[in-house]
Amino acid sequence: MSVTTTPAVTVSLVTWNGLRWLPGCLDSLASQTLDDYELLILDNGSADGSVEWLRERAAADDRITLFESEVNLGYAPAHNRVIEAAQGEAVLLLNQDVELDPGFLEATVAVLAERAEVGSVQARLRRLLPDGDRTDQLDTTGLVMHRDRRAVSRDQLDADSGPKRRPAGPVWGVDGAAPVYRRRALEMARLPSSSGGSEVLDEDFFAYKEDVDLAWRLRRLGWTAWYEPRALAWHARGGGDTGVSSWREVIRANMSNPPRVRALSWRNQRLMQVKNEEPGRFLRDLPWIAWRELRAWAFMVLADPRRLAAVPELWVRLPAAGRKRRALSRTTQRARPGGDASRASRANLLQSRLEATR
Repeated sequence: MSVTTTPAVTVSLVTWNGLRWLPGCLDSLASQTLDDYELLILDNGSADGSVEWLRERAAADDRITLFESEVNLGYAPAHNRVIEAAQGEAVLLLNQDVELDPGFLEATVAVLAERAEVGSVQARLRRLLPDGDRTDQLDTTGLVMHRDRRAVSRDQLDADSGPKRRPAGPVWGVDGAAPVYRRRALEMARLPSSSGGSEVLDEDFFAYKEDVDLAWRLRRLGWTAWYEPRALAWHARGGGDTGVSSWREVIRANMSNPPRVRALSWRNQRLMQVKNEEPGRFLRDLPWIAWRELRAWAFMVLADPRRLAAVPELWVRLPAAGRKRRALSRTTQRARPGGDASRASRANLLQSRLEATR
């Protein structure tokens, strides 16, 4: 079927030099059992032939709209521009190196249709190898936040024994590889942008940690994140693994990333905490937070001094983070979990759209 003017799902795909992944990603979308979606693609100045390939694909599928940027806007700013154009009641922020099981969209939309309190849905993600082979090794089943404010991908690197191993239920937050959001939740989560206007993903981050920041914000706004194992996908994670447990493993995984990635991750972690910390919880967990900060600073000074370049960048962005914190506090004071009258009506709308496609 061709997409309607108001699709059930908007798929936001930001691409950058990802030509080797794009055929698998878009083919998996074309095979969905729920095909009531629009695909909005923004290319971030690719130089590997991605744009030319995407133009041909868009010409052959009226569900696809392609936007082209001559420069790399960054992950967060690019997705924000696509979100502005989204028409779907559900929004999938899709990484270019992800392939979806045919029932992915149907399973995630069903959760939003059945549970009005859910603002985001986490799928069961497995690892996709560099050669494109799909594995049964888990990439993530959602985000978990430790008391020291280290966010990790749950079940990462474990063998996937099926949905019974990790049943459906609430999770702290959704990972950024293939998160599905209720559009109403994203609208509520808007904060003032440093460049004027408003933003969903924090554009001061440029890239990295924006998914954790948004997950934290949605929790404060009263939305639930939900893990749905019936929704399956494969992800070729490019950065260091976050699911490791010992500090030696954490350091090894961190140092496997390029220096700029390490600097952005360090800076954005602190910006995220400035924006989202609640005084009571912060004081409760201060010993864990302080101990982690002490070790992080010591390691950076002694073993990774190139990351010190992120310190002045953090300082420059702190005032904007403070303004966003105050705006979030005002929004959370107005928000009431379960009190948004439009939640149930939007869930019913999704349910009717889901039934119409069956």
